[in-house]
Amino acid sequence: MAGEYEIIAVDVWQVRISLARPYHLSKTYGTLTHGDAALLRLTLANGTAGWGEADPGGIKFDGETIDTVMHGLREHAARLPGCNVQDRLNRTRGPALHGAVAAAIDVACHDALARSRGLPVCELLGGARSEHIDVLWPTSSGSVDDDLGIIAEYHARGFETFMLKMGDRPVDDDIARAGEVIARLPRGVRVMVDANQGWSRDEALRFATATAELPLILIEQPVAANDIEGLCQVRAAAGCPLSVDESVQRRSDVGAILKAGAADVFSVKISKNGGLAASRAIAAEVGAAGKRVLMNSMIEFGITQAASLQLGCTLGNLMDCGHAYMSTLRMADDVTDFSDRISNGRACLPDGPGLGIEISMDKIRQYEVDHFDVG
Repeated sequence: MAGEYEIIAVDVWQVRISLARPYHLSKTYGTLTHGDAALLRLTLANGTAGWGEADPGGIKFDGETIDTVMHGLREHAARLPGCNVQDRLNRTRGPALHGAVAAAIDVACHDALARSRGLPVCELLGGARSEHIDVLWPTSSGSVDDDLGIIAEYHARGFETFMLKMGDRPVDDDIARAGEVIARLPRGVRVMVDANQGWSRDEALRFATATAELPLILIEQPVAANDIEGLCQVRAAAGCPLSVDESVQRRSDVGAILKAGAADVFSVKISKNGGLAASRAIAAEVGAAGKRVLMNSMIEFGITQAASLQLGCTLGNLMDCGHAYMSTLRMADDVTDFSDRISNGRACLPDGPGLGIEISMDKIRQYEVDHFDVG
């Protein structure tokens, strides 16, 4: 019965929620204090609702802001009523989509179809290989004492992987910071470094060379996203895998990076990469080349985090470390119950249909900045 899968209504809410504590990144991005997102609800003729979320990373990250995302959703939402959600997924599965608008629509379509069939979204993505994934915790770009304080707090809660944000202070300070933090880590704790494009090529090479003997999990995005030659040079100098994040916006970016030999790990973000279909295609291409995936996040609410977990649990080429499923724990509040899925440093796959989470309309109205509907 194709008619039951027809989209009959679309609702979009712009919401804003503060972070529990400010998040200081590289000098490229500064300090974040809140999360902005657009929440998309598709209603099907059978009465099922599917939810998606757009998480803009900002002009310097992915070129998107909450204003451009809301504009894009207004444009695309008008075309959705009358579409068959299954047909839409069949047409868009795996192409070179990218960006938060595409992601919100793609995730909502997956959620609606899976809920209609009484299946978790992971079953539409090939089936789960694991029921849980370890979670990392990031530190701000600060001091050694700041890092160790956060590590002690969250290690006590079961977290064993930590991401040290760098690229704001002089690179020699970051080199010393990495060495001292690693020397004072609790037993069993590992760290990775993310510079968020904060270093010049020379600074990144200096860091990679000076820390080559340290047991870092990886170094992520040490130089500007478009500096593929710089990535190659840093990778050659580093003693650990090199990860790319901002460099991978579209699926077409993957081939260029693989051809250049510029990375070992590819950071997949559902909203950045255009949704579940495109992210799955990226992970498959990376895996076929013998490379690994880090499931990463923007500042996200629970809808995108749940979608990322549904995909992550299906992949066979995840990095052996914690992944970024902590975003809702860093918010002052959320519109979903995704945080309930995180326990003792692990994100556990829900067993319900669709994304497997509950969405609170009361919370959406509490944090609503704007709203429109179609259909």
